[in-house]
Amino acid sequence: MFLVAPITTAYGHSEFFFPRLFTPAELPNTGFALLNPDNFTATVTLYLVSAAGAQVSPLVTLRIGPGGQLSRKGSELFPNATTSGWVYVVTDGEGMQAFWVIYDAGITFLDGAEAVQLDTFGPDQIIPFVAGQTELSVINPNGIDVPVTIRLFGNDAELAPPFMRQIVRAGGYQSDVSSMFPSADMTQARYIRIRTTQAPIASLVQIRGFLVPTESAIINGTNVAPASAELNFPHVINGGLTGANYTTVIGVTNVSTSSQTVTITFNPDAGAPITVTRTISVNGALRETAQSLFNLAPEFQSGWVRASGTGAITGFAAYADSIAGGFAVVPAGVSQTNLFFPHIADGPPQWQTGIALLNVSSTPANVEVYAVTPTASLIGSARLTLDPGKKIANVIHELIPQTRGVNGGFVFVRTTNNVPLYGMELFYTEDLKVLSNVAAAKLSPFVVYTPPSQ
Repeated sequence: MFLVAPITTAYGHSEFFFPRLFTPAELPNTGFALLNPDNFTATVTLYLVSAAGAQVSPLVTLRIGPGGQLSRKGSELFPNATTSGWVYVVTDGEGMQAFWVIYDAGITFLDGAEAVQLDTFGPDQIIPFVAGQTELSVINPNGIDVPVTIRLFGNDAELAPPFMRQIVRAGGYQSDVSSMFPSADMTQARYIRIRTTQAPIASLVQIRGFLVPTESAIINGTNVAPASAELNFPHVINGGLTGANYTTVIGVTNVSTSSQTVTITFNPDAGAPITVTRTISVNGALRETAQSLFNLAPEFQSGWVRASGTGAITGFAAYADSIAGGFAVVPAGVSQTNLFFPHIADGPPQWQTGIALLNVSSTPANVEVYAVTPTASLIGSARLTLDPGKKIANVIHELIPQTRGVNGGFVFVRTTNNVPLYGMELFYTEDLKVLSNVAAAKLSPFVVYTPPSQ
C-alpha cells in the first residue's frame, strides 16, 4: 500500500499535488510543467497514485537546474501506467511551482490548473463554478481514511441532499456531479462546498458544455478560510472584435455567515467606471455576464472588474468566444510583487500566449517582464510603467518580440518599487478554438530569485 507522507513545507523540502485521476488513455494528452526558481539543482520525485491509495507506476525522479523549467507528457513520466491515478510530487526545492494541462488529439478542448500546495489544501473548500457537464475530483493525501460531505448550491439555496463519501488514505474520488446529485436541476447549479472532519483535501472540477459546445475548463477548489471581502479580475472583455465575439461571465459566491451586498465595478480601458450592486444571500451566489451586469453595448470593450463585499467572498471570471469556441475559467487571484507564469506557448503550429497585469494601488508600478528558457537563459525582457488603476493585456511577443515562435520556458514578472500586481496568463490557438488558463504562481518567501541577464 502506498502512503503519502504528512503534508509539509519546510526548509529543503516541499510537496505538491495534481488532484485529478488521470486515465492511462489521457496521459499522452496531459502535460506537466515544473519550475525551479531555487539557486540549486532540484531533485523531483513523482508518484502516480490510484483511487485506492496505491502506487500504480514506478516512481519517477527528475533533476531541474537552478532557475530552470521542465515539461513532460504524462505518458513520458508514467509509460507503463494501466490504472488511473493522481500525481504526487516531492522535491528538495523550497520554491517549486507547477501546473498541468489536458487536451485531446484534435485540440478541440484544452485547459489545466496549477498544482495544489500546502496553502491551498483545507478541510472546507469551495468550488465556485459548476455548469454544463461537470466532473468533480477530490483527493485525500492523508494517512487516514477521510469522510467528505459534498453539497451543491444554486443562486440562494441547496439544490439536493448532501452527497457523502469515504475516501481511503492517499486515495481519490471522481464522478460527474449530475450522477452524485440526480435530483438536482443542473441548470440552476452554481457552486460546490466540500467539508471533512478537519482533514485537508484537494479538489477540482472539469466543466464542458457551458457557453460553447466542445471546449472545457478546469478550476481548483479554494479554501473557505481565509477568504477576502474583495476580488479583482485583471481582464474582462465583451463584444465583437475581428471575427470573434467575446463573453465574460463573472461569478461571486458569498461564503460569510450572513446576507451581504456586493458592489461590482467595471473599469474600462477608456471611459468612466460602471458600478452596480447585488445582494447575495447566505450560501448564495451570483453568476452574470459582464454585458448583463453593466448593460454594456455589443461593441467590443475591455477592462477589469472589482467586486467588494461586506463579508467574505470568492469567485471567478469565465471567458468564451462564441464564434471560434474557445473557453477558459480564471479564479480570483491575489496581488504579488513577484509573479511566475510557468509556460510559454507562442510558436508552431499556431500557439499564442497572452498576459494581463493589473495595478489596483494608488502608486505607479515599475514593472519588469522576463521570458526565460527551460535551461534558465534569457529569451528577452521588457520594462514598463503601469499606472494606478490600470491594466495591460498583451500577447507575450508584443511585450518581448524574441518570444515569437517560442514554445517552452516561462515568464517572470516583478515590480522594482514593491507595488503588488494581479496577473493572469492565457495560452490559445490563433483561431481561438481553445483557451487555457495558466495561473500566476507565487515566489516563496524563502527563495530569492534573480532573473538571468542578457
